[in-house]
Amino acid sequence: MLASSVQISDIAKNVWPRSATALELFHGVAQRDVRKITSLCTEKWFSRGVTIFREGESADSLYVLKKGMVRLISLSDQGKETILHILKPDEVFGELLLSEEKRAFTAIATEDSLVTIISQESFVALLSAVPTVALNFIRLLSNRLATVERGMAEFSHTWSYHRLARVLLQLSEKYGREVSSGTFISVRLTHEDLANLIGTSRETVTTQLSKFTRLGLLKREARHFIVAKSRLVDFIRSEELRLKDLSNPGTRFHMGGGRAT
Repeated sequence: MLASSVQISDIAKNVWPRSATALELFHGVAQRDVRKITSLCTEKWFSRGVTIFREGESADSLYVLKKGMVRLISLSDQGKETILHILKPDEVFGELLLSEEKRAFTAIATEDSLVTIISQESFVALLSAVPTVALNFIRLLSNRLATVERGMAEFSHTWSYHRLARVLLQLSEKYGREVSSGTFISVRLTHEDLANLIGTSRETVTTQLSKFTRLGLLKREARHFIVAKSRLVDFIRSEELRLKDLSNPGTRFHMGGGRAT
């Protein structure tokens, strides 16, 4: 049975913490306050590959991606890169500027990107002057925390191939467009990129992608993927049921293949 769009969104949304959008942050703001907000913002272009801010630098501004694409990454002590987010236009980043003195990750422009910037001082003044923005900001941070907690639980209880399937599904939801052969993911991704997204090795991702291709879950077109979303959802659902059975101490499998509870 084909998965519904609701099921697809439900599965995809918790792969990694969803980024807040400017629309959510400024929802319900009066027109007079919009002008005030605009006056506090500046805009800056960052060329492809340029670092917007680095891990460990002062958290002194809030950013909104207006055009282009940005990756948020973290580096381990051993230099291992983990991709935390791949941002698209209208998404907010650097929002932990009130709770962290130093940046906890690095932001890099994946392509030429236009970014709206509001300084910490201006943002604090804005929160005091416009209660609607303050309430929206609290709501966004609460949602982010809840998603992080769910994501951590998900990460600790799934295998890498299951996380890979979920990441591909979320990417298809966020960056996909429908073509005759499936959903075309517009973001260019290497096997190393996917490995950095799910916390495993490039070799493991290569093996798993080959399996997914044989199962008819995806195909490769240059540096892009085309996924069969409904098949991917069915695969994820079946794996979730299988893992639930394996972790259920009240379920036993007989040698003949029957199940007893």
